[in-house]
Amino acid sequence: MPRILGYEPHASTLRELIALRAGLGSKPLLICRDDVLTYAEADRRSNEVANRLLEFGVAKGDVVATFMYNSLPQALIWFGCAKIGAIYAPLNVSLVKDDLAYSLNDTNAKLLVLDAELVPAFNASRAALTREPLLFVLGRTTELQALPFERLLGGSAALPDIEVRPTDPAAIVYTGGSTSMPKGVLVSHFYYVVAAVRYGEIAQATADDVHFANSHFFHIGGQQFGVTGPLYHGMTGVMEKWFSVSRYLDVARKYGATVIDPIGTMIAALMNRPASPTDRQHKMRVGVGIASGQVRREVRDGFERRFGVTLLEVYSMTEMGVLLCSERLHDRRSGSCGRPHGWAEICIVDQDDNPLPAGTPGHILLRPKVLNSSMMRYVNKPQETIAAWRNLWYHSSDLGYLDADGYLHFVGREAHWVRKGGENVSAFEVEKVIAGHPAVLDCAIVGVPAELGEEDVKAYIQLKPGAGPIEPGAFVDYCRERIAFFKVPRYVAFVDGFPRTMTKNEIARHELRARGIGRAWDARNGRWLEE
Repeated sequence: MPRILGYEPHASTLRELIALRAGLGSKPLLICRDDVLTYAEADRRSNEVANRLLEFGVAKGDVVATFMYNSLPQALIWFGCAKIGAIYAPLNVSLVKDDLAYSLNDTNAKLLVLDAELVPAFNASRAALTREPLLFVLGRTTELQALPFERLLGGSAALPDIEVRPTDPAAIVYTGGSTSMPKGVLVSHFYYVVAAVRYGEIAQATADDVHFANSHFFHIGGQQFGVTGPLYHGMTGVMEKWFSVSRYLDVARKYGATVIDPIGTMIAALMNRPASPTDRQHKMRVGVGIASGQVRREVRDGFERRFGVTLLEVYSMTEMGVLLCSERLHDRRSGSCGRPHGWAEICIVDQDDNPLPAGTPGHILLRPKVLNSSMMRYVNKPQETIAAWRNLWYHSSDLGYLDADGYLHFVGREAHWVRKGGENVSAFEVEKVIAGHPAVLDCAIVGVPAELGEEDVKAYIQLKPGAGPIEPGAFVDYCRERIAFFKVPRYVAFVDGFPRTMTKNEIARHELRARGIGRAWDARNGRWLEE
């Protein structure tokens, strides 16, 4: 059994962990949209799914993709894959047409399970697929020839006789890239185990805790907070289909949630609701995973005072594992996102990877101190993998500084990355879509401040000579047909040219960012905004 910072974990693979926790019997492991999956059911039913996957030709190392909302069937597919060493690849339910086809092609999935209500989005992408997987649908549809999801249930309840090692790949998790299309991050079984141990440290988790998770299976946060963290510590995880500001506290009270993980926009939305005498009538004690830069500090502090919940800020990413650097209940420093607490080394460097002194902002580099606890590689992107790990440090594309005591202070992100509603949006990806419009000569995407924290997407567009005038709303509609809703620009501005750097003649995005919203078309309100 591999050790983790001198500690021997309960299990070293998800397969082992699910089987081990079956002893908790009828205790709920996951409550999703009011449906309950007990620990015993999770083990038995995932064995059934695993054996069915084998019958349908899925072998160790094959990819099983899902295009589904949060649900118990989604969990069973993931666990079934873990039992046979197949690779689970959950896709973002907001993907449409071009970006759905890109991600599905990138996985090279042998089998795909999708929700019936997402069939139209899948059908719109089919012409661009390089390989069509074996299809299963959860729910009823007449728009797609596919096997019903129920065909994956009812197999043998025996654990398949397949060796699964801690270093075997367990999942592909997509994350927004800064200068390229979204990257599939390949992670191992041990990656999840290490992250779960770290989660327990930060949340001071016990088997009596209930985590109300506010993300999705296709995000590493949803996987960790809703499923694997609770699974490792014998807790109960609670998940909904979507975040609902009106129902949030009611759900937390209903299930006795003690641990939460609201992202910045959720915190701001909850703070915008009228104060109530019932605001502190709950069992929530701590919020984990409050990512740096997601919400203004005064909003976070106001949430703590109003709801009586301590929110622990973290610095985290899919590639390096969640909660790598964090505040702790006993160790908080205002303005920082905490320390790595032995889990990683952090180095701040200039553009040439030269280390910078304490207090000097620069690029954030990280290096794990537990082997096999970070990503294995980017799927189908060997050059990007090498570039990210150049000089044997992971380059985060984020900016920050370390103070004299080793606390990390997050400053911002590099200009090619926009953070919107908890999602990482690649400027490159959105620009690629806009540039495909026949009237566009050049374009650039930047983030501008959003009302509820984080950023909104703003598009600067330079039209070809003689192409105009074109209504800005037409570009927004063009994007809506091709990319996920959270990537679609809210603001559109037309320009005659772009500011450019002296050395490489690249678009000077920092200058565009500095302009803010400015004079632009606001797609949300359907009107022009003046300076």
